[in-house]
Parts: sequence; C-alpha cells; structure tokens
Amino acid sequence: MNHLFRTRFSYWLLGTLLVLPQLVMAKEPLKVLTSIKPIQLIAQAITEGVTTADILLPPGASPHSHSLKPSDARKLYDADVMFWIGPDMEVFLEKMLAGAQKTLSVPLMEQSHLSLRKNDEAGEVHEHEEGHQHHHHGEYDAHIWLSPDNALAMAKTMSQKLIKVDPDHTKQYQENFRTFKENLQQADKNNIARLTNYHNEPMFVFHDAYGYLKAHYKLNIVDHFTINPERQPGARHLAKLRDKLMKAGNSCVFREPQFQPAYIDKIINGTNTNVAVLDPLATEIRVDSDGYINFLNRMVSNIITCLK
Repeated sequence: MNHLFRTRFSYWLLGTLLVLPQLVMAKEPLKVLTSIKPIQLIAQAITEGVTTADILLPPGASPHSHSLKPSDARKLYDADVMFWIGPDMEVFLEKMLAGAQKTLSVPLMEQSHLSLRKNDEAGEVHEHEEGHQHHHHGEYDAHIWLSPDNALAMAKTMSQKLIKVDPDHTKQYQENFRTFKENLQQADKNNIARLTNYHNEPMFVFHDAYGYLKAHYKLNIVDHFTINPERQPGARHLAKLRDKLMKAGNSCVFREPQFQPAYIDKIINGTNTNVAVLDPLATEIRVDSDGYINFLNRMVSNIITCLK
C-alpha cells in the first residue's frame, strides 16, 4: 500500500515539476488598445490568433469630443500598445498618453505612409511619409480609415510595431498582414466595379467625413450638412444646401446613426430625395479578422441601395 502511494506521489510530483516551468514562463497576452472602432477592426485583423484588440471609446462615441472616465484612463495606462489616429482626431488623448509610461503610443496619422487629403476647398491629396510630423493640427482630414489604401498602410504599421514589442509572434503578425492585404485588395476591386455606374449620382452626407471615400471611389458627394457633427450648421448654409438638393433632383441624403438632427427632415421636405444611413464609426460591425472589410462592403452596399 505504501509502495503504491509512493509511486503515485512520485508520478504526481514529476508531472508538477514538468508543468511548473511552463506556467512560470507563460506570458500574458499582449494588451493592444485602439481608440475607435474602425481602428480596432484593422488591428484585430493583425492580432488574430495572438490577442484581442480592445477599444477605448464606446462604439458610436464621437472621437471629436469624448471625455475619458477614470476607468478609461486605467485601461489606457495598462495597455502595452495604443493605436490611435492622432491629435487631429482624438484631441483628448495626447496629454493622457504623455503620462502613460508603459504604453507604446502609435499615432497612425504620423507613423504610417498615408495619402492625406488636405482640408481645403480643392480637397487635394498629399503623400505623407512615415515619421514626418511637421504638419499643423487641422491641416489634413483625419478620417483616414475611410480610404482602403490608408487602411492597408495602417495595418502595415500595426504589424511592424507589434513585431517589435512581441517578436515571439512575428510569423503570425506577418501572415495576418498578408491575408488582410489580399482580402482587402480583392474586396476593394469588387467595390470599385460595383460603383462604376454610380459615379455621377448626386449624394449628400451628414458631415464632412467622406473625402477619402469620395476620392477613392469617385463618388459625387455634392455637399455636407455640417463640418463638425457636434455643431448646428448656420441658417445660410442650410438654405444653400436646400437649393442644391432641389437642383440635384433624384438624389440621396445619408444620415449617421449617432446623430438625429431635426433640421435634416426640414431641409429634405418636398425634395426628390432618398434617405439612408452611413456609419463612419462602424458601430454595428462585428469585431473579427474580416471586420474592416465587412465595414467597407456595408458602406458601399448602403450607397448603392440608396442611389438605385
């Protein structure tokens, strides 16, 4: 009996000694944090199979005017990597990140090779080299995720940064980026073909966020209701907008789910206008490796459905 007990105890002890080093050596998953949902979708495509990309702002919350809660600050300080657009978009994050010593801050607008659209009347596009941080705040349109090309550039930056802080998963990050690139380019090719017959169809958007989408897919966005979604547009601008709607004839007006201003109904009353929804913040899109592509496809589908 004692011999049997000693034998079983020896096996248990041996098993424990073999497992214990693995438990000690096991690393906690990398904590990847993103500022807004579209950036989370891109990050998740790169971190798939390694860790889950978390989000700081609640889905649908406006990055233009969000106020951080104490719980948000704790999440930020606990993150290993923080992917965000930059101070041109999330104004509230710059000072917070300066005090987050543990967190690697990656402002994608400054650290990715992007084609930036200047905030001017011509809507010119300018190449922006990685690491060049000389532009003035507000000089460029910060809605960079609405360009498939920029999304791919940001995904590449994410992959490179993650490899530096987590070299053990280099192969996975590289493979995820290759998969994302192939899938995004194929989806983009399909969407370009789908929109071919709608280049001249007039559409009006809620706020001035769609310059990259307009340039990439050659959309006829005639005007927007407001520059800043948190601000009521002036009476003169709304009067000019109604004139444009009347002249456009059969057109489409796109609301955003986060905002339901009464003035849109007043402006479109009596016009030959269809109304639909575009959500630049991807509020209802599922977070997975295909999330950004599904987000892009849904936007294109909503545009086509409204313009038909």
